[in-house]
Amino acid sequence: MKKVLITGSQGQLGKAINEYYQDDCRYELINTDVAELDITDEKKVMDMICKCQPDVIINCAAHTQVDACEHDKERAYLINAIGPKNLSLAANKVGAVIVHLSSDYVFDGEKKVPYIEGDKYDPQSVYGETKLAGEELVRAIAEKYFVIRTAWLYGEGKNFVNTMLKLAETREIIKVVKDQYGTPTSAEEVVKVIDLLIGSTEYGTYHATCEGSCSWYEFTQKIFELCGKKTQIIPVTTQEYGAEAKRPLYSVLENRMLKEKFNYSMANWEKALEKYLKDRNLMKKEKQYSMKKKVLVTGANGYIGRHVVSALLEQGHEVLASDFAFDGVDERAKYIDTPIFSGDEDIYEQLGKPDVCIHLAWRNGFVHNAETHLLDLPNHYTFIKNMIKGGLPQLSVMGTMHEVGYWEGAITEDTPTNPTSLYGIAKNALRQMTYLLASGTETKVDWLRAYYILGDDKKSNSLFAKIVGWEEEGKETFPFNSGKNKYDFIGVDELACQIATAATQDEIYGVINCCTGKPVALADKVEEFITEHGFKIRPEFGAFPDRPYDSPGVWGDAEKITKIMGADK
Repeated sequence: MKKVLITGSQGQLGKAINEYYQDDCRYELINTDVAELDITDEKKVMDMICKCQPDVIINCAAHTQVDACEHDKERAYLINAIGPKNLSLAANKVGAVIVHLSSDYVFDGEKKVPYIEGDKYDPQSVYGETKLAGEELVRAIAEKYFVIRTAWLYGEGKNFVNTMLKLAETREIIKVVKDQYGTPTSAEEVVKVIDLLIGSTEYGTYHATCEGSCSWYEFTQKIFELCGKKTQIIPVTTQEYGAEAKRPLYSVLENRMLKEKFNYSMANWEKALEKYLKDRNLMKKEKQYSMKKKVLVTGANGYIGRHVVSALLEQGHEVLASDFAFDGVDERAKYIDTPIFSGDEDIYEQLGKPDVCIHLAWRNGFVHNAETHLLDLPNHYTFIKNMIKGGLPQLSVMGTMHEVGYWEGAITEDTPTNPTSLYGIAKNALRQMTYLLASGTETKVDWLRAYYILGDDKKSNSLFAKIVGWEEEGKETFPFNSGKNKYDFIGVDELACQIATAATQDEIYGVINCCTGKPVALADKVEEFITEHGFKIRPEFGAFPDRPYDSPGVWGDAEKITKIMGADK
């Protein structure tokens, strides 16, 4: 059993470490806080470390009151820089590994795209300066170290989440900064990274924040949404808010080293927040999902499939993930590489006899006039036919707004279809064939229509994926049409949750629009996307003429999905 000494054990991260390892026989935890160990006292640190002989030292102690650091630079430097130096010297003495926690404040927030571990430092506050000094001393002195930068941390104790919820109890209006972007990060998720690193010898500097990003204003919106708070949130600028110390406007960190050395991805910030709130019974009402089912997802490693698999698992279902490769699929699922288009009549049994099949598999979904849409259609037909003949109870097939063709206004399940692309023609034909195949059988069928999907943009081939690429290439502008056309935009995680819920419920069937039901102008969405990511690139509106065959406004009728998701609350 290895000994792990923790400094700052009463802080958010220290408490999370203790909770994570409470039943773990691999490590013996030695908890210290300022009362037991003043890390600014070199002699006391050396004496304590030599007495305890730890294998690992995790330094969670820090002066984190950003504005207070501006008034007491000496104390901030002692705790944030001299403390880590003392611990590094003592770690060398006993041959221990030191894990030192640092901050996004070592950067200036001007880069506008996520910071990686090797980017130039330029702290803008005393807090940032002293945290950087601590990092540099650890790297210069410690023989075996992990420097871990995280950001917007919340855990057990005083943090932004708990502060907002407390304010919501007594205030009708709260002002929150809208122009600072970062990544809310659960302390529990950071501990998982610590556990990964101390089990290795891949020493160095790592970023460890949850995936995704948002502003403080958007973070607060999500907290209140999940907790059912009605307090009004007023977005204000950093200047209007008037904090004393300068904050980085864009401090999103990319966990590049974790991915390159360990192929490890942290949880999405929204999912981590939901788990944090759920674990503490702070959500407005626990979600009541339908009973656990065995769900087969075809195309599980696709753009949508990976998110659907995770959504189903979060809802407590057993998931059979079917695809050719599984590098992006949640490891909690059972992987199935049996070819679904083999034509075998017993394919239902080969695929594990699921209660539900969510059929997402489809080639070239972003290439609307690829011949494969029609060439693959017989394979889809045969697969669905044999699954139904095998006794499949529930089938949900992914459809698309492109089945409808040109349309102005809301698309309902009764909207006539007149597709104008090979993709739309093939999907429309498969929908008609699927209902014909299921007619007279016990199989219940859902046809789930998707609209304009956002998120996970590097995995897609959408306009927004191209904007990300152009920004990374350093382009300043890109040509665009007027952007006046309105569409139904939905985040891929929200879409996945709708698909998972609709496919496993037992009350509402037929054509179901997976959408928001809210039309938004493309120009507004593009501007929002650029601002949200802190990009510099700008659209040249009007550089291209609007296409005459594009609808001025088309969106999904959300009546059915609203009922389904409402029943799920």
